[in-house]
Amino acid sequence: MANLRKREPRTIKAHLATVTLRGDHVEIRRSGLARIAAERHTVIPLADIVQVQWKDPTMLVNGCVFMATAEDVKTVKALGTTKETAIGGNSHTVLFTGYQHRRYAELRAALKALLPDVPTAPAG
Repeated sequence: MANLRKREPRTIKAHLATVTLRGDHVEIRRSGLARIAAERHTVIPLADIVQVQWKDPTMLVNGCVFMATAEDVKTVKALGTTKETAIGGNSHTVLFTGYQHRRYAELRAALKALLPDVPTAPAG
């Protein structure tokens, strides 16, 4: 894992967001309307991520990757009724369209390589 952390930053374009994986943290920069749903710029230390939840994108439904911290696990529900409790409204979530399935898979694989001991689970 030490070799992965010394590599150059890796950038993956998502739906209305750009994710940059760095040696010790993940940066999410949002554009357009995505800034309404979540913070424009989010930094998540890798050490704070306790679970990675995901939903595969299809041509009918967007998918997502949710990098949950300990606080998120306590408060966020997949089908929350408010912005504060919904995964989609959380600043640690990145959305992918059906056309971005390859980028989605790339992000999931990169997170798994950086965080091999962190559990993953489907959202919902």
